[in-house]
Amino acid sequence: MFSGALNYMKGLVGTNENLQVEESGDNKGDIEPEQRKGLLKQLSSYVGKDITSLISLPVWIFEPVSFLQVMSEPLQYNALLSKASKQDSEFLCLAYLAAFNCALYSTAVRTRKPFNPILGETFEIVDKKGEFRFLAEQVSHHPPIGVSETISEDYTLQLETLLKSKFYGNSSEVEIDGTNHFFNKKTNHHYTWNHLVTCCHNIIIGSLWLDHYGDLVIENHTTGSKAVLKFAKSGWLGAGRYGVTGEIMDCEGDVRYRITGKWNESIQLFQVMDNGSSSTTSTCLWEASKEPINNKFLFPRWVEENVIDLNDEYKKILPITDSRLRADRIALEEGNLDLAAKEKHNLEEKQREDKRQRVAENKEWETAQFKKVDDAKFGYRWNYSGKYWEEREERVKAAASN
Repeated sequence: MFSGALNYMKGLVGTNENLQVEESGDNKGDIEPEQRKGLLKQLSSYVGKDITSLISLPVWIFEPVSFLQVMSEPLQYNALLSKASKQDSEFLCLAYLAAFNCALYSTAVRTRKPFNPILGETFEIVDKKGEFRFLAEQVSHHPPIGVSETISEDYTLQLETLLKSKFYGNSSEVEIDGTNHFFNKKTNHHYTWNHLVTCCHNIIIGSLWLDHYGDLVIENHTTGSKAVLKFAKSGWLGAGRYGVTGEIMDCEGDVRYRITGKWNESIQLFQVMDNGSSSTTSTCLWEASKEPINNKFLFPRWVEENVIDLNDEYKKILPITDSRLRADRIALEEGNLDLAAKEKHNLEEKQREDKRQRVAENKEWETAQFKKVDDAKFGYRWNYSGKYWEEREERVKAAASN
């Protein structure tokens, strides 16, 4: 999702003391200016191209997580998804889904790039409170596609991210293809939404800064109602930056609620009166966390406890494909850059060799947990069809008996 694209853009160019997107932290993740210049020299031959998977980047530009792990980070706002599912009103459900999508941007404080997942890599989260379980799989390498499914008592959430980037010399742009699906178990309503555009400005000359803009449409395919959110494109001197406005409409196109706020601060909901004006009082749908971040990689506490958590007991449960077990990721987290670079190279070489062998044998890659199926409305869908959770339960039993 967005956070993965954002970290991708920031990771391509590093950061400096003028990086305006940094909203918190103490520059713990900064990259040296000479390293930035070296990377820019490496990228200079890729102007106008999609560089998502064309080049192998140096290990110092990475943070110790995979893109699949980043895909799970929106679930730190699981409370908004649960609240959306419990609403009697389809319009209020849309409102909290809108808040969920805005909240994702508030965590954009990290400056390093996640590792590209290896084809067939997986990642799981089993919520410690028992509120949800999450599973992601890298289903394609070229183009890079990750898909996931989150199951809770209240909803099912399916995410798809296909990253595309263009480098323009002094700016670079990332777009994410893929449709996200949300199923409300209380109402059996089916919702979808798209992604925004992220642009990194002044890569070579000037102060580095990011902009996120475009229309994000959340549609209820059961009733025809929808929410349209407009993320403002930053103007001169940052005018309008962070701004979000939106309308929630019924199936006839009549506006029922209006949304306003900033994705780095809070989102407010106003009911629309019979005369078309907004009510004078509002409901705060979401407010950004004030919790300090002390992790050296700028991971918030939720990420520390749910995304990068790893101990000897957990290792007995995880499959060898899990992102947490990547040798390059572990070495980087431990601060051993030389070993991380070596392990990253080994993983990439093995992936290339595996592909050469498949080509020689005229075999296609077969996904393990998700299958791409035809869909009359959306063209296709990625449906979970594996036995991951059953196999996990067997591993849990085996670990408990030892």
